[in-house]
Amino acid sequence: MSPSAFPRRTLRGDATVYRIHKSAKSPWWFSSNGDGRFDPVGTGMGTCYLAETQLGAWIEVFRKNMLLAETEIAQRSLLAVTLKRDLRLADITSRRALSFGVTASLGANEQYEQSHAFAVRALEDGFAGIRYFIRHDPAQKRCGLALFAPAGAPDPADRRWPTDSVTIPDTLVREAKRVFGYRVLPTP
Repeated sequence: MSPSAFPRRTLRGDATVYRIHKSAKSPWWFSSNGDGRFDPVGTGMGTCYLAETQLGAWIEVFRKNMLLAETEIAQRSLLAVTLKRDLRLADITSRRALSFGVTASLGANEQYEQSHAFAVRALEDGFAGIRYFIRHDPAQKRCGLALFAPAGAPDPADRRWPTDSVTIPDTLVREAKRVFGYRVLPTP
């Protein structure tokens, strides 16, 4: 994979991206242990998973769990952030990625070995992350962003990773119900 030839997408610095996270923790965690699809295992770098839309962030977190306790929603927050810098991403949503051997299974397969290897190659080729289709959207209309940085939590003073999160809005809960059928059960 050559960074000059592989399909790329620029995540503009003024674009808003989203992540749902546990409220008691920082929104930024760069996973490197292989639990995440595009973790660049063994590189000292990690991946933080975001989405291009609020609904994309929702399905990245809640996936196939269609019945959610109200407390589960209350324990989480929504990060809506602009990173104020352009990031060049390997774009596996592009049809041109097929000429590099990339198929939809890279972002949807239950086994992560190929995805991990791809993340390592993307990192080595100078990409700041990967743009992919969120696997739990059967229509493949929501895109996720796997951003690379040193593994673990960034220094809280590092302004590259703003932490202004808010309560998950009711409008998002209603949209998740309308579009995908998620239901939030009230606390008894």
